[in-house]
Amino acid sequence: MMHPTHQRGGQEMTMHRRVTLQMLKTGLVGCLVLAAAQMPALAQQPPSGNPDDMTEVNAFTPASVRQILSSFGTAITIADRQTPEGRPFVEASFGQLKINMFFTACPPGQPDQCQGLYLLAFWPKPAERNLANLTQAAGDFNRLYEFSKAGVSVAGEPFVARYLISDFGVKRGTLRREVTNFVVLAQRFNQEVVAPPAR
Repeated sequence: MMHPTHQRGGQEMTMHRRVTLQMLKTGLVGCLVLAAAQMPALAQQPPSGNPDDMTEVNAFTPASVRQILSSFGTAITIADRQTPEGRPFVEASFGQLKINMFFTACPPGQPDQCQGLYLLAFWPKPAERNLANLTQAAGDFNRLYEFSKAGVSVAGEPFVARYLISDFGVKRGTLRREVTNFVVLAQRFNQEVVAPPAR
């Protein structure tokens, strides 16, 4: 199955900038302005007792991703993998659900400074499903959950994906919650699109 790691440096950085710009246009600037206005009040509040909410992640690497996932404990199995081109990625298994985490937007010659993390879950082509029906179901899911990307590959494999960025630093706890949300989303995709209950 094709994924963004098949792209090269310039294309990845272009995609990353486009995603970042879209986030800025859709409200991140407003949130920052509001946060600045509330800074005096926030400064009086004690910091969270959770170390993950005080630890900043400035780049995605296999090590930083493992740290993000470590809080899941025995509920997860983590494995280091490589693409056919030799690029590293992390495979996280939550029971039967496997999520591949690819590093993108990496500056040339700086594989430890990747600013994008592409989360991808995909399933083998369901033998009992009509391709047109499967594609329509994925499209309906895609419209319902606009912060992810759902679809069907050219090989007939249903997939759901999400792109995270670490520009300017992101708290590890925030990224852990993003991963948790994606796991829930992928499980819902499996139940509603890949293997929906018989009617």
